[in-house]
Amino acid sequence: MTSSGQGPRILMVVCDPVAPSGLIGAAIVEKGGFYDTILPAEGFASWAPLDYPGLPDPPPGPLADHDGLVILGGPMSANDEADHPWLRELGVLAKSFEARGKAVLGVCLGAQIMARACGARVWHMGALEAGYVELQVTEEGAQDALFAGLGSPLTPFQHHYEAFDLPPGGVNLLTGGLCEVQAFRLGRAAYGLQFHLEVTVDIVREWMRHFGESEFKDEPRLLSELDAGFQAHMQAQRRLAAEVFGRWVDLARQS
Repeated sequence: MTSSGQGPRILMVVCDPVAPSGLIGAAIVEKGGFYDTILPAEGFASWAPLDYPGLPDPPPGPLADHDGLVILGGPMSANDEADHPWLRELGVLAKSFEARGKAVLGVCLGAQIMARACGARVWHMGALEAGYVELQVTEEGAQDALFAGLGSPLTPFQHHYEAFDLPPGGVNLLTGGLCEVQAFRLGRAAYGLQFHLEVTVDIVREWMRHFGESEFKDEPRLLSELDAGFQAHMQAQRRLAAEVFGRWVDLARQS
């Protein structure tokens, strides 16, 4: 738990090195918090860089003093548990945080891991949703702690082939583009975001360097319109990210 006068301490799960914390990490630090980082696919943890301890046990395990959990994106599917057993472990960890009223934030793959762990379907859409996509805030979203007062529509960056159903007991907060559910909340403060509000232009350009050869075929606008999209939307996205992630950090502070 956060002690008086200190910001929250967050456990940051980086599923792939090409998808770092970006504007989420910046918001945590801006709010006076701190985060520990673990890369399960790489066998690295920031608190034990030379002796990887594996994913922490669910609370009340040795790292139960974290006020919140963030699970970031990656190129694998949440359904690929046979190839990546740590995906199932992350689902268990997310559910344990949520059950104790702690703040959770899943981004893209992270949201899909959360949804699957709670019994929702995660499926391949047959298309790549990428670039800046206009989303509508739902009636419930307009009253939610993260999205209230932000107006509608919102236009965050997207980059995903897979989608999820609304988990049982979840609240649909944003909708639009190719997905009926673009953001959900479970319980007090567990959130799944299908979109990438955390990215910077450098992060996305790194994705293009790694995955662009195949993705340009699926979504040619990534090649022709990516820079124009960032020029048009990035300043607004940075302001939106600071507000949304800052509110989430405040929820973690209350854990």
